[in-house]
Amino acid sequence: MERSRRLRAWWRRARTVSAFLAAATLLPGPVHAFDLKLWPLIDYHSDTDGHRELNLLGPLLSYRSGDEDTEFTLRPLFSYTHSSHRSQHQLSVLYPLFVSRWGAALNDFRLFGLITYTIETAPQPEEWDRRFTIFPFVFYRYSHVRGARLSVLPFYADVDDIFGYQRFQMFLFPLYLRLEEALETHTWLPFPFVSWAGGKLGQGFRIWPLYGWNQDGETERYRYILWPFYISREIHFTRPEREQQLVLFPFYFSIDSPTTRSRAYGLLTHTIDRKAGTEAWGFPWPLWLAQYDLTSHKRTSLRLAPFYGDSQFANLHSRFLLWPLYRWRTQETDDYVYSRSDVLWVVYRNIDEEQPQTRHRRHVRALFPLFREVADDDHEHMGTLALLDALFPRNPDIERLYVPLWNVYSRERDADLPSRWSVLWDLVSSDGKQVRYPVYLDFSR
Repeated sequence: MERSRRLRAWWRRARTVSAFLAAATLLPGPVHAFDLKLWPLIDYHSDTDGHRELNLLGPLLSYRSGDEDTEFTLRPLFSYTHSSHRSQHQLSVLYPLFVSRWGAALNDFRLFGLITYTIETAPQPEEWDRRFTIFPFVFYRYSHVRGARLSVLPFYADVDDIFGYQRFQMFLFPLYLRLEEALETHTWLPFPFVSWAGGKLGQGFRIWPLYGWNQDGETERYRYILWPFYISREIHFTRPEREQQLVLFPFYFSIDSPTTRSRAYGLLTHTIDRKAGTEAWGFPWPLWLAQYDLTSHKRTSLRLAPFYGDSQFANLHSRFLLWPLYRWRTQETDDYVYSRSDVLWVVYRNIDEEQPQTRHRRHVRALFPLFREVADDDHEHMGTLALLDALFPRNPDIERLYVPLWNVYSRERDADLPSRWSVLWDLVSSDGKQVRYPVYLDFSR
């Protein structure tokens, strides 16, 4: 009996605290500064600026509001955000399994990045009102002006603005394929053996690989016999900058233009580019290559793949050592400075970007799976461990839905403000002014 009374009393106090937190978090009212922490069950914080934050069971459930933004997350299942000043909503479920964004101008739903459904709430006359895609197999488009189109690959397709073409048409691929550009169309029946070109500027016919020719106005004309053994190509053939290319595979290759002369004899290449002011020798090309400045005769590029590489092109300087073990790249102009170094592509990266005129600076440093550090101007954030966020350091969905689960230590800092840090999922934390231990209470007006 005594134990039952204690349980009921404890339950009444828990309900009272829960009701208070719900009211303080979700309902409008007088703005107070209040802190309550019973780790790992409850961690609630509000300040006089109207910011509210509630965490339950460590990082598993969190609610944040303030500055016209609201965020509710149940990790790792889903996250919902709402921005009232931009009239935007976003729901992520087991990202990237399902992501939905909706607002005043666009509603967008994506399933694993391959199945998409988009509604243009205020479309232009030439745009589609609705789009449904199961990439790369199903494409459905609807417009009250243009009607409806359904494409199911490889059986039938009629899609606008895809793969860099204005229109993409297909029937029982490879039986029929048609690619349409602004001034030229290419048709295959069947692909890739028989094709012809048309449109305002296009003309040509091909029986691959025996013989083919194609002409795109006065921009380009192309011919082959027994492809790829003989290929001839001319670019801007009616202009003074005319360029001629000839391939006699695998023995000979040449390029001739007013500014360029290039010859290849098997794997030995020699190129003089007067426009760029360079001379290059390669053997065996493309693995080993050396390039020199025509005026100073200084070497501007050396590639001995996969052992070593050092190249300078305009304001871009890049190097590699035992590729892909280490790579380094820099670029510097009057209004942009960039540097990046990588180890094994994504295991370690260090990126710095700066715009001196606007004093805008961005920095990323990450070592998989140990830590990630990101800085934008005067705001810095560092966390460890770093799993997906070390591989995708600027993905907001990963940062919101997954990063708090494995960040055993995190630190944030803004200019002229003390650092805020957290250890073991807020077991011990600091807001820059006060250290908060597992049990903490502070109420002030």
